[in-house]
Amino acid sequence: MLIDINLLPAKKKKSVPFFVWLIIGLLLLGAGAALFAAVNIKQGQLERAEQELATQQQLRETLEGAALSSNTASETSADQLRQAVEWSQVRRLPASPILQHLVSLLPERGFFLAMSYTSEETMNLTVQFDTSRQGAFYLSQLKSSDWIEKAAILQLDTSVDETEEEAKKILELTDGLPRYLVQYEIVFNEQAVLKKLEEEKK
Repeated sequence: MLIDINLLPAKKKKSVPFFVWLIIGLLLLGAGAALFAAVNIKQGQLERAEQELATQQQLRETLEGAALSSNTASETSADQLRQAVEWSQVRRLPASPILQHLVSLLPERGFFLAMSYTSEETMNLTVQFDTSRQGAFYLSQLKSSDWIEKAAILQLDTSVDETEEEAKKILELTDGLPRYLVQYEIVFNEQAVLKKLEEEKK
């Protein structure tokens, strides 16, 4: 029977120094932080890519809508222009001589501001005068014209409200005059106008 007797002193277990554990912990912490940062960067890149894609899709839809509306507007403008040309071709009363005739009836300080046809024979005309008396005088001139079947004042406005004392004082100081805007409705005598134009051609 053999007996193993170890007379050597027992070896002490080596303990790992604290700073080694600290370094390992810092390394693991750094690796975790780097991994977290990398994931965040990738996530941000993905979100930016999605936003760019959404922006491009929205831009494309906007451009397509603009192109469609532009085409529609172009078609509408073309239709309106075509209708205006067709209307001017079928008009029996030429605008230029009528305008010259209306101007010849104006008092010295009367100015046209706007005119529009509401039908073949009917026109709305807005004129500026220095006094309301001039507006009434122009109405009488229109009614006495052979070219005009009927004329009436639709609206009379002034640039200064009679109740505005301050505005009236300013006009007095500057020796200015209020302006009167008169809107007329004029109905032309088509036969008389055409007859007069034919006589002038001879």
